[in-house]
Amino acid sequence: MATREPTKPRSERPFAALHRDRWRSHMKNPSSQVALLTECGRATQRRFLADIATVMDTLVSNMCLRTRKIGSAQRNGFFLFTWQTIADKSGLPLWRVKQCAIRAIDNGWLESTQPRDTRTGESNRREWVCLASIKRITFKYLTVMGLKDAFSAAHQAAAKALKLKSERWNKPVKYLLTPITLLAKFRRAKQQLRAAAPPN
Repeated sequence: MATREPTKPRSERPFAALHRDRWRSHMKNPSSQVALLTECGRATQRRFLADIATVMDTLVSNMCLRTRKIGSAQRNGFFLFTWQTIADKSGLPLWRVKQCAIRAIDNGWLESTQPRDTRTGESNRREWVCLASIKRITFKYLTVMGLKDAFSAAHQAAAKALKLKSERWNKPVKYLLTPITLLAKFRRAKQQLRAAAPPN
C-alpha cells in the first residue's frame, strides 16, 4: 500500500504551529522575555518585534526538519529559499526581512552562509559569483523558544518521510539534502578534473 504524501501546508504542521504559538505567548508580554531584549537589556520596539516574529515563523515553517536549512528537498537536490522568497511568503518587504534577519543572526538564532562559485564572464575570464545563501535555524534558537524536545521528535519523524522520498525518486538521502547549487558546482568540478586527467 502506497504511503500518501502530507497534504497540509508546511506552515500548518505540528512543529511550525507550536513555534507560532510560542511567539503568540511571548508577544503578550515581550519585555518579560530576556531573549527578546536588546543587547543593552532594553525592550525591542513592538512593531519590529512583530516583524521578527513573522520572519522567524516563515523560516521555521519552511525549515527542513532534518538539517534545519530553509528550503525543500526536491528530486534534483535541496532547493534553497532566497531572501526574496522569504519576503514573498511572509508578506513583508525584502528590506524589512533582511533587517529582521540581521537581528536574528546577531541573537544567534539564525546562520546564513554565502557559498561562491566561479563562472566565465563576458570577457571570457573566470570570475567569482555568489550562490544562494544557506540559511539555517540554530539549536540556540530552538532552546530559547523551549522547542528542543519538540524538534527532536519532529526530526525523527522527518527521517521517515525523507526515506520515502528517497525510495520513490531513487536518490540517496544525502543527495536530496545537498543544495542544488552546490550539486551543480560539484559536477562542474568533477568534469574539469576528468578533462585535466592524463590519458591512461
